[in-house]
Amino acid sequence: MTTAFASPSTYVQGKGLLKTAAQYIKPFGSHGILLTDDIVWGLVGEDFYGYLTDAGLTIERVAFNGESSPEEIDRVQGIGESTGAKFIISLGGGKTNDTTKAVGDRLKIPIVIVPTLASNDSPCTRLSVIYSETGEFLKYMFYDKNPDLVLVDSAVIANAPVKFLIDGMADALSTNVEAQTIARARTTTLLPLETKQTAAGIALAEKCEALLFEFGDQAVAAAGKHMVTPAVDQIVEANILLSGVGAESSGLAAAHSFQNGLTALSGDVHKLSHRQKVAYGTLVNLVLEGASDGRLEKYLAFELALGLPTTLADLHLEDASDADLMKVAELTVQGGETIHNMGFDVTADDVFQAIKAVDQFSKQFQGIEE
Repeated sequence: MTTAFASPSTYVQGKGLLKTAAQYIKPFGSHGILLTDDIVWGLVGEDFYGYLTDAGLTIERVAFNGESSPEEIDRVQGIGESTGAKFIISLGGGKTNDTTKAVGDRLKIPIVIVPTLASNDSPCTRLSVIYSETGEFLKYMFYDKNPDLVLVDSAVIANAPVKFLIDGMADALSTNVEAQTIARARTTTLLPLETKQTAAGIALAEKCEALLFEFGDQAVAAAGKHMVTPAVDQIVEANILLSGVGAESSGLAAAHSFQNGLTALSGDVHKLSHRQKVAYGTLVNLVLEGASDGRLEKYLAFELALGLPTTLADLHLEDASDADLMKVAELTVQGGETIHNMGFDVTADDVFQAIKAVDQFSKQFQGIEE
C-alpha cells in the first residue's frame, strides 16, 4: 500500500500579518506579481502593495478579471514572462487563488497565497477549478506541488462579512465526515497515483472537526462584530489549513458528489454557495453510511445553529418532484464521482432515498409539521 500526504511548504497566520509579509516573501526574489481584483485592491490591496514595496520588493500589480479561465491564465502568464517575475502572489478569494496557482505552475516560480476570506480551503491545495470566461465549469487542474507559502491575516478575515466564515465552516465540516468514510473503506485520497491516507492526513481532518465544535459559536459571534479572538484564529486555521490539507490528503466521498449532482437542476438552488450545498451533502453522506441517530443529530444541530440548509425547502427544492430529485441522484453517482469512494456500491436510488431522509429527519428534529 502506498500512502501520501501533501501540504503548503509554509503556513503563517496572525493578526496584522500583511504589514510584515515581506519578510516571508523576500527569500523568493526581489520582484514579482500581485494578482488581486479591484474590490480587494480597494479594501486591503493598495495597503498591502505599499507594505511590500516599502520593504524593498518590486511588485507588478495585475488586476484579476474575476474568472479562473484559460484566457485569464494565459494573460497573467504573459505578464509574468514579460516582467521576469520571480514569484506570484494571490490576494483574494478562491478564483484568484486558482488562477495564481495555474500561472505559478506554468512559470515554475514560487506561489504565495494570501486569502482575504476563510470561506474555502483552496489556499493550501495543489489544484485549481477552471471556468470559462462566462463562468461555466470546465475542469480541474492538478499540480505537482502545493503553494510555497500561505499567509493568513486573521484581521483581514474577521473584517469580511461573517457569512463567508460560516461558508468555510460548512465546507470544513465535511472534511472529517468524508475522511472517516474513506478510512473505513480504505479507498483513495485526492492526491495522484491512487494513494491512500496517512495517519497525519486523517489526524488533521479529525482536528479540523474538533475545532469546529469547540470554538465555532465563539468565532461566529466575534467575527460577526469583526473582532479577532483566539476562537476566530482556531476556526480560520480549521477552515483554511486543516480542511484543505485534511481533505486533499484524506479524500472526498458523498458530500461533494451531492453538490455536483445538484447541477442537474436549474433555479434558486444555485443561489446557494458551493459550501452551503456541501453542508446538506454531509448529512446525505452520514445517512448513506448508516450513521446512528446521535451522530446524525450532532451534525444536524451544528448546521442548524449556523443557518445552513438541512431541508429541501432550505435548498429551494420544496417543490421539486421525485423525478427531479432522481436526476440529482443520478448525476451524483455518475462515473468518476467521489461518492464511489464510500467502500460499497451506491446507486441512484440509494442517494434519492438519502436526500429525502435528510429532509424528513431535519423536519422531525425541528418539529416542522408537514
